[in-house]
Amino acid sequence: MGQMQLLLVVLGVLLVGIAIAVGVTMFQGNAVESTRNAIINDLGFFAQRARAYYNKPTTSGGGGRSFNGLTLGALSSMSENANGIFSLESADEEECVILGVGRIVSGDDSVRVRIRVNERRNIIEIIN
Repeated sequence: MGQMQLLLVVLGVLLVGIAIAVGVTMFQGNAVESTRNAIINDLGFFAQRARAYYNKPTTSGGGGRSFNGLTLGALSSMSENANGIFSLESADEEECVILGVGRIVSGDDSVRVRIRVNERRNIIEIIN
């Protein structure tokens, strides 16, 4: 085999290797973003249930205009699903904070998203 042919084979293998590496990186980025969006969607469900708890009178099993006494079990029977694991970080008079940790690992850590729920709005914080 001539020197030119050998150089073309090496160049071809190098280009295919780079293309595979770029494809894998793009796929992982897409998986992380999809997981993050799914966790945000699940946290929106929890926020809706938390606000319903907030507005429900205490005589009906709600918070009576407070998040005190709120548990994740009061919001839903699931604390985890295919997207991630969810936990209630805090619940006080005016606000509750729910954390979602994804099953997909990004870099050295899992995808983490936090939502702060109060009477009027939700604040989503992407941790990782």
